[in-house]
Amino acid sequence: METNPPRSSTDIDGPSITIAWQDEHSILAEWQMTKEFEQEVERKFAIPFAELPFVLRLFDVTDRNEIRNDGTDLYTDFDINHRSSEWILYGVTQGLRYCVDLGIRMVDGRFYSLSRSQLI
Repeated sequence: METNPPRSSTDIDGPSITIAWQDEHSILAEWQMTKEFEQEVERKFAIPFAELPFVLRLFDVTDRNEIRNDGTDLYTDFDINHRSSEWILYGVTQGLRYCVDLGIRMVDGRFYSLSRSQLI
């Protein structure tokens, strides 16, 4: 069962993100954000866009098939550059199921998802 991507709390459509197997040990994540969305995120967090701590959160959903946000989800965070539109995620195993959230992780650990990929 695939889950729907979370929607941004802004009035502007959020970024789209897709993932695909790069090889048996890595996944390629690609996303697009509009300038309008970048400006809205900057206003929401009151932090310059270039200083926001962007993260790709890789979820292993092999045994669950969905993200439950109940504290038991298995995930790994990858810090990314705000100028990037793609990133290679290493440390995965072909045969398992994954999805990725593009989001912002604040210093206190709170994570704000901007978009969720499909399951692969």
